[in-house]
Amino acid sequence: MNAALLGVAIRGYRLRRRQIHNGKPWTLDDLAVATDDDKAHLSRIERGSILPNRATLLRIAAALELARPETEFLLRLAGFAPLLDTPGPEAAEAAVRWLARQSRAYLNPFTLYALDMRVWYTNALWLRLMGMTPARFRTCMVGHDLTDSYVAHCSTTDLVHSRYRNHAELEQRSVIRCRTAAIDGLLPQERVNELLRNDKFRAMWEAGESRIAQSCLSGQQAYSEVDYPGRGILRFDTWWCPLQIDPRFLVILHIPHDVYTREAVTEIRRDPRPEPGEPCLFHGYGCGNATHHGHAAAAAVSRAKPAGLHAGH
Repeated sequence: MNAALLGVAIRGYRLRRRQIHNGKPWTLDDLAVATDDDKAHLSRIERGSILPNRATLLRIAAALELARPETEFLLRLAGFAPLLDTPGPEAAEAAVRWLARQSRAYLNPFTLYALDMRVWYTNALWLRLMGMTPARFRTCMVGHDLTDSYVAHCSTTDLVHSRYRNHAELEQRSVIRCRTAAIDGLLPQERVNELLRNDKFRAMWEAGESRIAQSCLSGQQAYSEVDYPGRGILRFDTWWCPLQIDPRFLVILHIPHDVYTREAVTEIRRDPRPEPGEPCLFHGYGCGNATHHGHAAAAAVSRAKPAGLHAGH
């Protein structure tokens, strides 16, 4: 706990906010009104004379419209546990919109996962590599977690498995990342218990115990191989990076491992659009029944349009 540093941080965030009518920094009066708190009390907090309780600190963070990493920074300074909640559709929608804006000129494939194993977004180049249409991705993958693929008879899951030559290793790495997140306090125990009800997931969870020390949520390098029809095996170095605005999400970047893959990726961008493929009776794709988890985020995917290729993919 460091009351002095906490006060300095809060004051810095307060001065960063601007009054609507004149553009000047927020005063303590502004913060007092926004938090429904006493100005003198807030002044003592900023001077480092007292430590606020957790509820007061969260009210201050909400009033200052702090991003999640900034809020958790204040919590750590005050000696409180980080925010523990599973990102839902609204958080995913915000993550998708931010990532879509930031990645418009990005030239390599990527996907967006939450630490609770749910997939939320990808760019058009990854869809091309998988031979998948945006509609199939939205219906069969958005809002679903990795354990779905263990029980679902889904043609989309089969397609992804057939394209990744080392898919089993990638699945194991995903479970290790999930376990690391749980150890670091980034996943609620209720969500962990829910995932562990799946026999296959539990087996990989236990098998990954010896590899936990190799996993780091601040960034991790892996390797993947994609079997792309007509071009053979494409090799990628994959980096798992926390999303800047919300560390509950991970962006998996696929960087070409060699010259051949880099050149092939450039050419694949001009390939014909993927065909819809066979219907998925499990998730309703192709059957006029696109019911699935995360409708809000799925709508965000539709509006954002996966980045990397022209609209329509």
